[in-house]
Amino acid sequence: MKIQVLNGNKVERIKHITEKMIEETGFKVEHVQLLKIAAKAGAIVDEVNQVIRIPAELLRELLKTVPKSYIIRGIDNKEYRIGGDNQYISAIVTDPWIIDYDTKAPRRPCLEDVRKNTILSQVNEQVAQVSRMDFPVTDYPDPGSSLKALESHLLNHTKHYSVYAASLESLFQWMEIGKILAQGNDLSQSALMTLAVAVISPLRLSGLNCQIMMEAAANNLTVIPTICPMAGTTSPFSKDATLLQGNVENIFLAAMTQMLNPGNPFLYAFGPSVSNMRTGHDLYYTIDKVLWKIASTELAKSYSMPVSAECGGTLSHRFDMQSGAESMLFMLSAQNPGASLLAGLGSCYNANGLSSEMIIIQSEWLNAVKYLGNGITMEHLEEGFESIKTQKHGGNFLTDDITLKLLESNEFFKSELLDTSGGYEISESILENAHKKVEELTSGYVSPVPAKIQEDLKRFFHDIIREKI
Repeated sequence: MKIQVLNGNKVERIKHITEKMIEETGFKVEHVQLLKIAAKAGAIVDEVNQVIRIPAELLRELLKTVPKSYIIRGIDNKEYRIGGDNQYISAIVTDPWIIDYDTKAPRRPCLEDVRKNTILSQVNEQVAQVSRMDFPVTDYPDPGSSLKALESHLLNHTKHYSVYAASLESLFQWMEIGKILAQGNDLSQSALMTLAVAVISPLRLSGLNCQIMMEAAANNLTVIPTICPMAGTTSPFSKDATLLQGNVENIFLAAMTQMLNPGNPFLYAFGPSVSNMRTGHDLYYTIDKVLWKIASTELAKSYSMPVSAECGGTLSHRFDMQSGAESMLFMLSAQNPGASLLAGLGSCYNANGLSSEMIIIQSEWLNAVKYLGNGITMEHLEEGFESIKTQKHGGNFLTDDITLKLLESNEFFKSELLDTSGGYEISESILENAHKKVEELTSGYVSPVPAKIQEDLKRFFHDIIREKI
């Protein structure tokens, strides 16, 4: 049974007001060329104030060209169809803080963290695409540090690349990397990369992100918006109004992408948070977000768009009951409504931290949520009726046909990480089991990246890092 937050009437109210806002208020777009393209396409453009307004009828026509599903691939040529009933993981490999297994405390990332977490993404068959935050590593304290981390990331996985460029320099570096990864093939036909386009809430698109969107459209690369309104500071202090703003920002960006390249893949995504009005802290993983994630997935599906939703996350950095409960809730609110991409396994510490062990643990929570989503089938009902009749009153089913047939099956939930013994013996915790799993998966790992691509990447990074230092 699916969890529902918005009924049909609520969805239609939000969509109606979304059209009204895009037509009457519009979006500030800080890019001269994009303003001209929008005007030519039929939008109402105020070039002086850099505002684009899209009439409702034109908006609907543009949204019709957003693909309901699309193909992505990595350099291993393995394809994933994003959208429809398909569901995959979008992984991350680093954050500003890493939760250290030995100390249980946050520390800055090192190169080994990037390598290990990239490997965990590569060996997880549910992972379709991988991203890395542009952040330096402690063991290379020089201007080339972040590039060294990116090199390690690229050398250790063959999956689809999610690109979060924070500067024009980074964007153009990624375009060069794309050519290396495509190995002489046309990047626009490769489906190798998804480019993130950040919105400055409320309702503003910077020149940099206009350029990223145009680069994505020119190369037929998927656009994923980074839309993170903060209730109380950059969006209204209410769940419904923040949801509305996030939908406006998604739908405007989807329409602009289609103006640039009709049929360009677009992935609806929404990452709101709550401002603590006493302290000024931004609270990214709160219980409220469960409602936002379900609702935004429902909205995306009402437009027939593929959608991404975070499927992990906790406010704390601790491996405790709070992190377990929050993680499971977020898994349920992303997987159950049917998000196309489940994003951010291992995320914690208010979305500023990552843990290798938490990647493994949250993967197990996701398995549990999927298992629960399957419900109870009636496959063995009649057979069970016959078994009960045979045993009658006070019998047992130790050697029953159903028992023998299903003993090694997935009839009941199994876990390598959880203590499911039910006994009194001392057993290892889920954290200890996860740490063992991390070491098992990453030790002795041999990169599947083809030797020619590895050589080209090493040469590329050698040259640009040398320029930096």
